[in-house]
Amino acid sequence: MSGCATLSEGECKTADWYQIGQQDGRAGHPRARLHDHGKACAKYGIRPQHKSYYAGRQVGLAYYCTPDNGFRVGRNGQAYQGVCPARYEPAFLAEYRKGEAIHAVSEDIEAVENEIDRMENRLDDEDTTPEQADALRRQLRDSYHELRYLNRELSRLERRYDRVPASHL
Repeated sequence: MSGCATLSEGECKTADWYQIGQQDGRAGHPRARLHDHGKACAKYGIRPQHKSYYAGRQVGLAYYCTPDNGFRVGRNGQAYQGVCPARYEPAFLAEYRKGEAIHAVSEDIEAVENEIDRMENRLDDEDTTPEQADALRRQLRDSYHELRYLNRELSRLERRYDRVPASHL
């Protein structure tokens, strides 16, 4: 993101630095985000108000660094940038890791499903020889077995962590 302008000219001119800091804190952006804003606004001769920004960011981090949000961030596959204050970080990270585990299994499921689609398409291809078709059927059988295992693992993790499925997040 540092290569892109974080704020437009209009946003720089009308900036409420406390609010911008609060939004950045809620999004889990690191402290260096203010530097990016400063570079974006320097083009228009505007300098950020550091004190207001950091005060707002602290309020935003109080919302970001909750255990529930840690789970959501991990579940969505988002990177944690080490922004939580020491008093919030252990609880945030414990839930983040749970969400991250569910995300990893979900990613594995998606990869196996994509591989199954690819093999089924090859099986339907008229250029596929009978020998290739036999090999594809064996691979498909193994992939379906792996998919069933991964789906059970996902259900187990969701039950273990007492969370709703990703479609409800």
